[in-house]
Amino acid sequence: MTSSSARRRKPLAIGLSVIVCVVVALVSIGEFSRERATVDGWMDRQAQVVEGVVDDAIDGVFRNLTAAAAFVEQTSPKSPEFAEFIDRIDGAANAVGIGYLTIVRSKEVEVYLEHQHESGPELHEIFGLNEDGSRKSIYDGNRTEFYPVEMFAVGKIVRPLLNGESTLEQLGLGLDIGYDPIWREDVAAAAAAPGPALSRFIDIKLAGLALDGVFFASIPVEGADGEIDGLVAAMMLEPLLLGDLDNRLLDEVQWELFAEGGLPERIDPSSSRVFALEMPGATWSLAIAPTDDALSDLRGQPWWLVATVAGVLAALAALSLWLLVDRRVEHSRLMRFKQVVDDKDRFLASVSHELRTPLTVVSGVANELRDRRKAFTEEEESSLLTMLVDQSDELAAIVEDLLIAARSDIGKVVIQYQQTDLGAEARRALEAAGTTATMRGEPGIAWADGQRVGQILRNLLTNAHRYGGPKVHIEFSANAGSVVAVVADNGPPIPEKTRDVMFEAYESAHKSDQVVRSVGLGLYISRNLARAMGGELDYAHDGAWSRFRLSLPEVNAARERVMAPPRRAVLQAEVVPIGQTSAVRFLE
Repeated sequence: MTSSSARRRKPLAIGLSVIVCVVVALVSIGEFSRERATVDGWMDRQAQVVEGVVDDAIDGVFRNLTAAAAFVEQTSPKSPEFAEFIDRIDGAANAVGIGYLTIVRSKEVEVYLEHQHESGPELHEIFGLNEDGSRKSIYDGNRTEFYPVEMFAVGKIVRPLLNGESTLEQLGLGLDIGYDPIWREDVAAAAAAPGPALSRFIDIKLAGLALDGVFFASIPVEGADGEIDGLVAAMMLEPLLLGDLDNRLLDEVQWELFAEGGLPERIDPSSSRVFALEMPGATWSLAIAPTDDALSDLRGQPWWLVATVAGVLAALAALSLWLLVDRRVEHSRLMRFKQVVDDKDRFLASVSHELRTPLTVVSGVANELRDRRKAFTEEEESSLLTMLVDQSDELAAIVEDLLIAARSDIGKVVIQYQQTDLGAEARRALEAAGTTATMRGEPGIAWADGQRVGQILRNLLTNAHRYGGPKVHIEFSANAGSVVAVVADNGPPIPEKTRDVMFEAYESAHKSDQVVRSVGLGLYISRNLARAMGGELDYAHDGAWSRFRLSLPEVNAARERVMAPPRRAVLQAEVVPIGQTSAVRFLE
């Protein structure tokens, strides 16, 4: 009996052992995969946080550089006035300094220096730097251009190191940024770029001082002849880009920015993940790794302990199934909540970014006019006032788009139907957008709201001016009871995958390193307004031209179409009589 029982127990023990081993093995594999997924997911989230902070820092620098470039173009200031303006807009808060670099051809060096001597004592020579910090000659027969610092504002982070130096605006004047072969190439590329640009990272060693991850951000400055005369540039340090990162995250995250294709130096490449950061004029690499304490917290309990407990919990499969279903329901709810939060954050970030750029220029220029009005000539004052009006008009257009798009206010927008001359509205839209276009064909008369038609055309012309090719046409035609206006440009086509979402709210039809991100409401509002007026707005590319086609009801065929319910309009509407015309009121 005992022998028989032993014989029966042996296969049972083997079977149970196999089951336990299988469960333990499966759980071990699952735990290892979970641990890896947890660490990878954590790195993805931290990379998004770091990338957001870096984006905000770079965007802030370029906003300040844009304001400084406009100030230089309009007023031709001296170095002290330049430094005072940078301080006024708090432009060098996180930078080593912001300066204006002049482009001087080699054959013009002597004339340039003579002019500088006559206009002021600040800049006496163009020079480079030796490793010990002493000056060296930069005159090289192989060089065609030099890039001396003509004006300079010292950053706030540097000032405590200067021991109260009283002539900060003279610091570095005459230093040729192109004395370093790497930066020489980057400065030349930035001068040729149509917009914001970033240099490569380099390490600087001068007089025993070692600075790692030094780079500069720049904006070109045009002269009176429309040519690029120089650059407004901010010298930056890579470690300072995350100065606004939460201290708790700094204890958990190791990070490093470096050139694309390189390797991190501060953290172990084998324990980090590398992400690509698309920046204006450059692609950076971002390495992210958890600190030892954070990695220990992420891994949690040892895998063997988890596997042992899992073997005991195998008998509770039914309960586990119920918990799994409940967890999925909860996960779905959390994902929906997260989507709402992400949409809100994206909206707020886009709006604040879009508003801050013109506000920075308006604030800086307005303060200059208030405090130093007598220092400007009548021509300079007129130019600055024109700039204020243009930036104020841009702010008004952004606010108008936001008011129309807001769900709580959309019910208050009224469509005022009347005979609308598309040609007249196109000319007004061109003037409002501050651009030009060739008008072709015979403009038709639409039964629509002239103000809304002008808003649609202004959005399309602004997009063509910002993102399209150098040639822009407005083509008019008529087709089966409709009048048509096509805004066409010879720029590159919009990618197929972007065309599916570009008419949705807060989506952009264009991705460009040279243009900052927009709110993404123009095309969304334009299509909805077109549909609310009984028309349509669509996009096509014929191989050479990008074409946004706006069709609206022709006057003689419009009234019956307007009175009928909207076809596909996202915004519901009802017809309201107003005097001798009629209107459509949007319903919530």
